[in-house]
Amino acid sequence: MPTIGEHQNLIYLYDLPKEDISSTKIAMKFKDNAGITIGQPQIKRDITKPFYTAIVKVDKLEDFNAACEKMRYFEIDGVDGKVKQCRALPFDKQFLGNNKEKLIAHNIFVKNIPKDQKLAAFEEEFEKFGKVKSLKISFNSDHSSRGYGFITFVDEDSAKKAVDACKSREYSNAAHFEPKDIRGSMRKLVNNIYFKNIPADMTDAQVKEIFAPFGTIKSLALFKNEAIGGQYGFVCYDDKDGTNKEYGPECCQNAISALNNRVMGKDAKGNEMKLYVRHALKKAERQLEKTRDTIRYKASKKRCNLYVKNFPTTWTEEDLRNLFQQYGEIEKIRLEKG
Repeated sequence: MPTIGEHQNLIYLYDLPKEDISSTKIAMKFKDNAGITIGQPQIKRDITKPFYTAIVKVDKLEDFNAACEKMRYFEIDGVDGKVKQCRALPFDKQFLGNNKEKLIAHNIFVKNIPKDQKLAAFEEEFEKFGKVKSLKISFNSDHSSRGYGFITFVDEDSAKKAVDACKSREYSNAAHFEPKDIRGSMRKLVNNIYFKNIPADMTDAQVKEIFAPFGTIKSLALFKNEAIGGQYGFVCYDDKDGTNKEYGPECCQNAISALNNRVMGKDAKGNEMKLYVRHALKKAERQLEKTRDTIRYKASKKRCNLYVKNFPTTWTEEDLRNLFQQYGEIEKIRLEKG
């Protein structure tokens, strides 16, 4: 049983349905399932992810142990009438950063999981091979099962036993977990590049000269941007023989690294034009990327804001800047006199 010292008395909740979850519902679940009263849960509402997550702090050791046991797997009733399966795990430093690499041999991948499989029963089925540290079944956004999942055992031998016993059966068959390496990730990258902020007077041949040093160009398309001036387009790299699938993605990555933010001159208004180069994504993927960037930017600004009071009423923005600029670059100062 985990203790407060080991896990900092924090419990992490996963797979929380966006439309159906609230702080009140979480508190009620802890009360009903574990018989304990908790403070305000911290719900992380990341709109780019299919589910929300949350963190719950439990002060008393007895209550913390009860919550770890009774809330490990719990269900939330959805407004659509469906029951949504969720998970709760105590804080574990082994899942942080590079520590996860030490657990690779403890992990197994399980496929052909019955679509109606319950999490608690799933763990009970595999715990006969050894102590389970964590377990998850992958869900679609509507909480329907995707039919596969992952299990992390406390020790490596348990993972080997599970794979040996379940690798050949028709349902919930297991295999050793293989992390994504650079080669596997490269295959997922497209061999097309999107670029913009090309001066309006540049020709196709001149633009091609910019991208040619990074590989064989299969095609290049250039378009006028009538709204803001300049040009944009797409470049596709491909192996001449068509046999090396990683050639195109590697060329794209090299071009992006070398060309993005290259100064291309000035636009009609005299503003500096910097080349923008990125992987060409589908419209929905690009919108999702923009949304994530916006969320990261807003989150970073929240962490950077500083409230200052009790300084002389005669001070100006320049006085504040002189005092604080020694600690880092200041983007903005807002001075309000009371």
